[in-house]
Amino acid sequence: MTNSKIVLDSNIFIKLFFKEEDRLQAIELIKELGKRNYQVLAPNLFLYEVLSVAAYSEFPTWSAYELIRQHQKVNLQLVDIDEKTIRDAIGITEQGHRNSGYPSFYDSAYHALAIGNTCQFVTADKRHEAKTKQVGYITLLKDWEALF
Repeated sequence: MTNSKIVLDSNIFIKLFFKEEDRLQAIELIKELGKRNYQVLAPNLFLYEVLSVAAYSEFPTWSAYELIRQHQKVNLQLVDIDEKTIRDAIGITEQGHRNSGYPSFYDSAYHALAIGNTCQFVTADKRHEAKTKQVGYITLLKDWEALF
């Protein structure tokens, strides 16, 4: 059993119940994380982001909540972010540029959580990755197989 960790962006989990182009990649990644006994971390805001999207979609919100709970029983851990993580997230938000924009605090909180746990933040958000790749600790969903 491995002791590996990963931070998973809510946008990847949301793909489990949306028919998007890269949905199968998200499913394969999540299955592989389970097979390899990875601990999947996300800030508590993950719950609110996923349920908020479900509430405005055709996917039943209660079903989305149950899906989260099932994953929590296996390998998903929702965590409170501490002051150091918040400070790191604020630093990440300052990585952008006035013309191209700055990373959101929400995405930066996930990213900072990965940095604090010395693991990768996996996201489907190409804009966040483009603005913050110099920070490191980030992998796009399309490149998930390189994690292993």
